[in-house]
Amino acid sequence: MRRKEADFASPVAVKTAGHLGGLVRQARLARSWTQQALAERARISLATLKRMEGGAVEVSLGGWLSVFEALGLLPLLGALRDPASAALLDTTKAKRVRSSQRDDLDF
Repeated sequence: MRRKEADFASPVAVKTAGHLGGLVRQARLARSWTQQALAERARISLATLKRMEGGAVEVSLGGWLSVFEALGLLPLLGALRDPASAALLDTTKAKRVRSSQRDDLDF
């Protein structure tokens, strides 16, 4: 039996999916597009788009990306940054450089 993704999604993930679905709906309506028109532009089924706008967490990332691209919103996702991860990565790189320099002095 196939598991339901919604049963395993955290409350934060469910809330975020709902928020993104609302943004998709708002952007579609602002362009005066029907759900069918957006689904065709994004190369997804109408049923998938309806699930997305309803905040379904089980829709694939590819589907979300196609819709954001069709709406012209994909650059917003490409601009996402995680400063905390970048800082941790910089710290890790610095530690590697220091330890490799010590290894060069080992006779």
